[in-house]
Amino acid sequence: MDITCGTLSSLADKFRDLVIDLTWEQLRYLFQYHRNIEELNERLKELTLERSSKQQQIDNARKNLEQIEEKVQHWLRKVDEILTQTQMFHEEESQAKTECSVTSCPNLWLRYKLSKRAKEMAQQVVEIYGKRNFDRVAYPVPPPSMPELLNRKSNERIGSRTQIVNQIMELLDNPSVNIVGLCGLGGVGKTTIAKEVAEKAKNQNMFKKVIMATVSNELDVEKIQGQIAEKLGFQLNEKFEVRAYRLCERLKQEENMLLILDDLWKELDLGEVGIPFVDVGSSSKKNERCKILLTSRNKSLLSNGMKCQKIIEVDVLSKDEALELFKRISELPIDSSTPDNLISIAYQIVRKCHGLTLAIAAAAKALKGKNLDEWQDFCKRLNHPLRRNITGIKEVDVILKSSYDCLSLEKKRIFLLSAMLSHDPSIDDLLMYSMGFSSHYFTIHDVFRDLAISIATNELNAFIVRHGSLKEWPEKNKLEDYKGICLQKSDISDLPEELHGPRLEFFLLDSTKRDLAIPRMFFKSSKELKVNIIEVGSLKKLEVLSLAYSEIQQLPIELAELTSLQMLNLAHCSELKVIPPKLLSSFKKLGVLLMGNSFHQWKVEGSTEANENASLDELKGLPICSLDIHIPNVSMLPENLFLDMNLMRYKILIGKHWKWWTVSYKTSKVLKLELESDIYLKPGVRKLMKGAEDLCLYGSNGLENVLHGHDGRSFLHLRHLQIESNDAIESIVWNSAHHEAATNNISNKMSESLLNKVLLPKLEIVRLSNSIGLIPLIWEDQLSHNSFRNLKTLFVENCGFVKLVPLRVLKSLNNLEELEVREL
Repeated sequence: MDITCGTLSSLADKFRDLVIDLTWEQLRYLFQYHRNIEELNERLKELTLERSSKQQQIDNARKNLEQIEEKVQHWLRKVDEILTQTQMFHEEESQAKTECSVTSCPNLWLRYKLSKRAKEMAQQVVEIYGKRNFDRVAYPVPPPSMPELLNRKSNERIGSRTQIVNQIMELLDNPSVNIVGLCGLGGVGKTTIAKEVAEKAKNQNMFKKVIMATVSNELDVEKIQGQIAEKLGFQLNEKFEVRAYRLCERLKQEENMLLILDDLWKELDLGEVGIPFVDVGSSSKKNERCKILLTSRNKSLLSNGMKCQKIIEVDVLSKDEALELFKRISELPIDSSTPDNLISIAYQIVRKCHGLTLAIAAAAKALKGKNLDEWQDFCKRLNHPLRRNITGIKEVDVILKSSYDCLSLEKKRIFLLSAMLSHDPSIDDLLMYSMGFSSHYFTIHDVFRDLAISIATNELNAFIVRHGSLKEWPEKNKLEDYKGICLQKSDISDLPEELHGPRLEFFLLDSTKRDLAIPRMFFKSSKELKVNIIEVGSLKKLEVLSLAYSEIQQLPIELAELTSLQMLNLAHCSELKVIPPKLLSSFKKLGVLLMGNSFHQWKVEGSTEANENASLDELKGLPICSLDIHIPNVSMLPENLFLDMNLMRYKILIGKHWKWWTVSYKTSKVLKLELESDIYLKPGVRKLMKGAEDLCLYGSNGLENVLHGHDGRSFLHLRHLQIESNDAIESIVWNSAHHEAATNNISNKMSESLLNKVLLPKLEIVRLSNSIGLIPLIWEDQLSHNSFRNLKTLFVENCGFVKLVPLRVLKSLNNLEELEVREL
């Protein structure tokens, strides 16, 4: 009791002295202690949630290989600093409470200090929270300045071409020259020379940025702008004048750049494109190191239209150079081991190529690896000239046509379809028309495209209009004979009520008028139509239907009549909410189903509730070999889905965590799996994992068993492995070779042989995040040291500061090029 009274007396004295010295403002800290603490905690909750939201955006951006804004990273550091300070504060406050519970009396002086600090820290938190809004969290990282691939042997040992490249390099190094022109016949090798200049300029560090864009005879300013912006890593979503202005402002930031515009056919207004380096007479010092190289067949266009200060002409190859190029490409050794008649044929062919590199390369590639009879047959074809003049040299036209004749029927079809679509069609488009399975663009030389259009017009009996005005449709008797109609970027005022095309198999309409109406009975008589990307009626033989990027909300049940359908493209139909039950299962011949960034409201498996949507169970039994799909809930997934499918390519997302824009198109088999329930035990899912090239796992539910029993020898194709987890993991890679050796008690020599097998033979990229226990266990002691020998990139984030790679494994990482460790 005496101690208590003494304590109370001491506290009373301190309180009296404190009150006498304190102002009213200071007294408020003491009386509002609990309120200030609660206020701080509330503000901290808001800031913590905002930080979590920003971190999610950052994680998604990094998955998309974007660079995080420095101001965002600075904000995160400030947040982390204040969170650390508040954590220490709460520890002190907790200690104060403990002391008070022991003495049974509050320490008023300590309360005053804590209350004041809580008030001040709450204000700091509010200020940091107020700076949370940013225009963007991250930005795309520009691609390498010159991504085009060049055949390094194309002009090797060809003196005239080496000389031209050196001439251009000297001109580009001249401060008084801003625009250089390169002209010559079609197929003479201008594009190849331009690419060699680009590569050499980049390798010699003459320019910080080297960009090459194709113009072509189908002048499309928006497409040119897009090519340039893409290679700058610059998003250009606007239209018309605003688009050109933004590109111009971006290009002005480049102080040392080479811009190559390839294949000009008519005058191009650089200002309209958004290219600022146009006034060669008064070029500012700021842009004097920004140069332009133009290529064209027309010398007058380069000099008078484009105001090139210097023009270099590319002549045809000499006889010796032409023969050297032919020998190299055809791999024909002209020596004593080669039959005389084969050498004679080679000389005849080279002579008829008239020094044009395109013709020489075409003939040489067509004859590479062929026998004498095939060479003789090729030579005989050269005696039959074509009716239509393509290059201006009849013998060259015949050589190009003969190289086409050497293609298989399937390759001929793809070649002709490609040419009808564009000079640089995407293989995604060809996917719709010829059932290919890739995702990139390629370019067709304009000479080859002219040849293809000529062939398609005759052999396919096609009606083709390119970048022109269609004032009136062909007569009815001609329409009845056409098998294909291609209206590419055409100005069409209206369409007939009915298209009289009973033999029509292919119809492509890309109109410049967006308000062009399609008459209801337009395809009534087109019963043979196989490809139509405009409108679908009761077309029993329709094989391809694309509604990609449309705003369709519900698929009509009438589509079930399309019993010949082989491909259905619903990609990026973000408004699609309803697919009637039993519709998909009616497409018995469906081989390609593309639903990326589209419908995902599948009926839950086993549900008895009324549902107006399709079930994934409908895909069973269909001959699908190419599939893009998002399944947000594992309860929608049938037990054995995918098990009987022979998928040649797939991009499959399972779980709500995944967003379609994170999907990589660098590999053909992508599986992103959110670990719910025991989804990894489903046989179909395990089959997908076994064949995946890109495997991404999220969550921790059973993660330690995901690859259990799937030793690396079963993941023979895996190139990219990404794991995101929140908990410690028992084991990531399970070495069944060691288990096999231990279980069967086989000899040490045999055991060593098993352990030395490469478990992940193609693995190049590993990304690990949010798992403290993941790193020590990814390099399991029992794994072969060769398991990761092809690893090129290791990315580790928020996995704790542990020993990253054991020395035993480190010795085998001979191909490691990039290592990044982050702790946020």
